[in-house]
Amino acid sequence: MTRQRFKNVLLVAPDSCPRRLAAEYDYVKHIAEPARIFPVIFDMKPDLILFDYEYIKTDIERIVRRLRMNAFYKKTKICCYKLKPHTETDELLKAIGVNNFIYPEDLLTDTTEKVNIFTAILDASLMRVLAKTS
Repeated sequence: MTRQRFKNVLLVAPDSCPRRLAAEYDYVKHIAEPARIFPVIFDMKPDLILFDYEYIKTDIERIVRRLRMNAFYKKTKICCYKLKPHTETDELLKAIGVNNFIYPEDLLTDTTEKVNIFTAILDASLMRVLAKTS
């Protein structure tokens, strides 16, 4: 499998997410206001959008549908960080366009296939920082 690191990552998470993400990772832009998502996406053209599901769960369906309906965003990968799996919600989000889900238990071990996938996307240290904020 070819490893691909994304050049531009948009992280949609609360302000409690460490500020050092934007400072340490040049390719990561953090926003905490859901109303700013689309102006930032248009300016940044991210390869990956990582949503903190607990933070944005009331708006995520609308946001994902809007992203997937617009051809401008069709190559953008969408991931959700969730505290626990929920079959119905996960299936709905996957059906409307979420590519991957990340759960805290996936980040605890380095041997899982999901961790290998996400270290191809982001640095493992970034993923562990996200796990600590929840």
